Amino acid sequence: MPYQDLGAFVWPVMVLIWVLAASYSRAAMHHRWQARAHPPPKPPARPVDAPDAGESLRALWETARVRYARIAGEYGAYEADPKQVLRRPALADPAVPSTGRFIDAFHEAMALHTESYPPVDLAKKYVEATENAEKAWTAACAAADKLRASRFTTDERALINQGIKLLELAEGAATPAEQEAAYAAARQVLAKLERSAGTRLDWRVPRPARQAIDRLGKPTLPPS
Repeated sequence: MPYQDLGAFVWPVMVLIWVLAASYSRAAMHHRWQARAHPPPKPPARPVDAPDAGESLRALWETARVRYARIAGEYGAYEADPKQVLRRPALADPAVPSTGRFIDAFHEAMALHTESYPPVDLAKKYVEATENAEKAWTAACAAADKLRASRFTTDERALINQGIKLLELAEGAATPAEQEAAYAAARQVLAKLERSAGTRLDWRVPRPARQAIDRLGKPTLPPS
């Protein structure tokens, strides 16, 4: 076949190949665009009432109970220890932002605390509340360590130091009489500190700390 006849035959074939290639390219681009614009649906989430989900939530609730007990124990130990109250006075002042946030968070967790496993919605709220309380307690302690007695005047800081020394003296007293006298003096110092700071701050010695001083300051009765 002459070359000029072959040219007349090959040209339509090349055009056809080009058209097919262009069509395939456009189809591929359209498919990729559709895939991006309409991604495949995600598999359905595990229902919250599934057995394994319920067991997981119960485990979180049990952990939250342990967390709550630890926070309550540490907070209770602080409020019952007069020396700790004087060394970290900001934890006894709800006007300190970090302390106020902790008190609110702890009361929320306390309101949701139960001895037996509650309904699912309450269990979820309790887990979240204890997490918030734990974070707030950590932040409040850190702030109290940083603030120390900076919110008090010079004279009030002197009373704080005097109260700590008297409490230490009472703990190391050689006789019941010395112990009673030291606790009595510490009680007077704390009362004076409350009167002075109370004019500016919402600060009070927690009742458990006052009760501890009253209890420890009483002389031991001799055996009958």
